[in-house]
Amino acid sequence: MSQVKYIFIFLLLCTSLSFAGDNIQSSSDQGKYFFGIGAGEGGGPYGGGFTAFRLSHQKILSRNSTYNFEYVSDLGVNFWKDNSRLNTTQGIHASSSQHSSNVSLTYSRLIRKYLTANTFLDTGFGLSLQSNDSIGGADLGSYYQIESRFGIGYERETYRSIINFYHYSNAGLENQNDGVNIIMLSVSKYF
Repeated sequence: MSQVKYIFIFLLLCTSLSFAGDNIQSSSDQGKYFFGIGAGEGGGPYGGGFTAFRLSHQKILSRNSTYNFEYVSDLGVNFWKDNSRLNTTQGIHASSSQHSSNVSLTYSRLIRKYLTANTFLDTGFGLSLQSNDSIGGADLGSYYQIESRFGIGYERETYRSIINFYHYSNAGLENQNDGVNIIMLSVSKYF
């Protein structure tokens, strides 16, 4: 039953264009690729640290020039490499594999608010499909996770950089829900 909820939320994200704004037709807004590197920490009593890498593509779906907002889609691939150093006793009691790593595919919708001509805030929500239901001793509870984020960024004509805080969890839809937090710096160079 919980998988039906995830599918419903995913379809809602994919089809939702409720943010009022102008249509984007310019070729400069066709999308940008980002590479990010960060550090994460697993939840639960034995959640350890991991390194996170992300490759994503962002596309502006609509723009509201009156209030300086953009509505953005984000498709990403995450690579989480376990760095945890659980001792033998912790490894025995951890609810998941101590040396697990993870690859995930994510889809999110973001609202970007420009504070100045070059600085902006991002907030977003989406779904993530994981290759493993654990990372470094943290039990995620399922292969499906909800991704939420908050970030602050800076851009110029030829690049954009963003510091994001990500949180992944199953929102309590499963019995186990250790969740993970990631802080990541993402950079895009425009050509």
